[in-house]
Amino acid sequence: MGTLVRQELRLFPTLRGYRRQWLGRDLLAGVTFGAVTMPGQLATAHLAGMPPITGLYGFLVATVVGAAISTNRHLALGVDSTVAPILAAGLATLGAVAETQHYIGLALITAFMVGIFTLIIGVGKLGWVGDFLSRPVMIGFFGGIAVIIVVHQIPGILGVADGSGRTLSRLDQLFGQLRDTNIPTLILGSASLALLLGIARISRRIPGALIVLVLSTLAMLVFHLSDEGVAVLGPLERGLPSVHLPPFSLGAVESVLTTALVVAIFCLAQTAATTRSAANLGGFDTDINADFRALGLANVVSSLVGSFTINASPPSTTILAESRGRTQLAGLVASALAVVVLFFSQLIENLPTATLSAVLIYIAIKIFRVDQMRATLEYSKRAFALMVLSLLGTVVLGIVYGVLFAVVISFVYQASRTARPELLRLGRSELGTWLPLTDERAEAVKGIAAFALNGPLWFGN
Repeated sequence: MGTLVRQELRLFPTLRGYRRQWLGRDLLAGVTFGAVTMPGQLATAHLAGMPPITGLYGFLVATVVGAAISTNRHLALGVDSTVAPILAAGLATLGAVAETQHYIGLALITAFMVGIFTLIIGVGKLGWVGDFLSRPVMIGFFGGIAVIIVVHQIPGILGVADGSGRTLSRLDQLFGQLRDTNIPTLILGSASLALLLGIARISRRIPGALIVLVLSTLAMLVFHLSDEGVAVLGPLERGLPSVHLPPFSLGAVESVLTTALVVAIFCLAQTAATTRSAANLGGFDTDINADFRALGLANVVSSLVGSFTINASPPSTTILAESRGRTQLAGLVASALAVVVLFFSQLIENLPTATLSAVLIYIAIKIFRVDQMRATLEYSKRAFALMVLSLLGTVVLGIVYGVLFAVVISFVYQASRTARPELLRLGRSELGTWLPLTDERAEAVKGIAAFALNGPLWFGN
């Protein structure tokens, strides 16, 4: 028992037995990871209704805690663009106004509670909770979030006032403001988005967001675009964040309880999918409960330094894997870069908010996983219909009710699969694997009728 406890509490597990020849790869992976990810952390904080600098606070905490506790050498933690809208929508229903002290206080309490929930799951070895929501529903829900992010950020690209209400209402308000478009803002925002998309087509390892942020900031200074009405971030705090408890009160805890629980469920689901996928692709083992403990502690510490919810990031995890990082030292290198940026935050004070909107739209495009949607359609039309239903429900109902809608249809889907599981006719691929005949790689084998039950088999069905 004592040996088991020591194994579970050991720090920096991926750095044990470190070899000198790994250093070059880890340094390169860390620099790439930091350069690509940090601009998105600033934009995500803006999306969450938090001061942009808090995104870097969260990133710093997440990378250090992840390196100290996670057993997955490629798992990337940070503030996340899929959870930020859920947090913002949840706090908005409480009447909190973005970036006010009241709003920030509720966000800190939410992050702390998400951390406690996640720590309980990790310590209790309840990793199966990460499979709570069905995959088609998750794909559809995040696709709906991507649409909402784009609609919310288009005003920033156009230089017009933000709308209010749900997505369809915001679109109606947006059309009414097109005549007020600020042309320099539109040119800068559109150019930023086009450059981001262009660089991504070349290589995901190129820090496109960093390049765009530098170029747009230089454009602000060279062409004096502030005089043309182009908005910028403005003064930011410098140095490391101070440590203090969130402003706890019984009323505040009760008010954010539902939001914290919903955010925790999605963090668990996304972290479970991300860490398992990274381990499978990298050919190494990971302890999902240790990764949940890292996620939980990162959220608790994030709340103590004035930041918000931490989650696993699939795109950033992919960057670490493609950079061939060997250990979580790459995360520590990225955290060192974050410290440098925090002490020289005046370098980003002239960053145009239109560029942040472009970064968020670019992130939304990546969240809208067309490849996964297509794969779902090829695998099962019923699952695809459920995914589309989840996407449309999220867009029409909004994120708060969209979450509840996603949970309900997840239960309905799982119940229907259990009661009447789909029977798939299988064929063989060139590699010898058995796949559904709906897959173009599969061909029926003469004389053999092969089937797979797409669900659990039990006495009830």
